[in-house]
Amino acid sequence: MGARSMTSETTSSATSQPSASDTKKVLDLSIYWKTLTSQYYEFLSKVVSDPIMKQRFRLMASEERDHRKILRKYRKELVGSSAIELGEPERRQLRENFVFLEVKDRETMDVAVQCILRAEERSNRFFNQASSRIDNREGRIFLRLLGEEGLIHKSMVDDLMDYANSREVRFSKNSAAIAAAARR
Repeated sequence: MGARSMTSETTSSATSQPSASDTKKVLDLSIYWKTLTSQYYEFLSKVVSDPIMKQRFRLMASEERDHRKILRKYRKELVGSSAIELGEPERRQLRENFVFLEVKDRETMDVAVQCILRAEERSNRFFNQASSRIDNREGRIFLRLLGEEGLIHKSMVDDLMDYANSREVRFSKNSAAIAAAARR
């Protein structure tokens, strides 16, 4: 889904008043997106052997999980339940933005990193657009903050790759198994 479908019907009518169904849809998409980004950062932390890179990727995964918890809290307050209601086609469309491949060298690491950089750019666009679809001031502000956080994470990943360029980064010998497990 990403930028393509994360921004489809939920943010297309920015001039109309937000509805409860808009709020629910935005929160459901947001929660699932944060689930996927946290899983991807966790995946990246497992395939690199460098302790600094592992720690940074784990930190970003943790931040994404924290954001998901807050979004679930908003969903429960605004919609009445914290459980998301996305159909399998929507989930599949979102998952297609994340490529869990065997990271065995710098070239495959670059592919994986480009995947998360694109995801963070999508996050920024989606959360900024979606903030107008939430009928709750605090929720709107939080979504805008999530949009900015996407740019911060993008910058952190860029800095981490600059760090990686200055040394020889090794990768887990179990990368293929890690990628296979992450795809499930």
